[in-house]
Amino acid sequence: MEYYDDNFGHYNIESDEDVAFYHSMQRLSVQKRCMGCQQMVRIKRDYAYCNDCAEKRERGLVGLDY
Repeated sequence: MEYYDDNFGHYNIESDEDVAFYHSMQRLSVQKRCMGCQQMVRIKRDYAYCNDCAEKRERGLVGLDY
């Protein structure tokens, strides 16, 4: 089954252990504004960027019109 999470994006979960991890991440996440896109997202308290913005930063796409 496919799941979405602002911390990690889209991923396919098949094992019960991975489903438990997904739910634990949901419990640890808070609603806050992403420093990249300025959207309200549910991410871990110590994260500043949602998954989409973190991936763009890792690829050097920050500041580009996309």
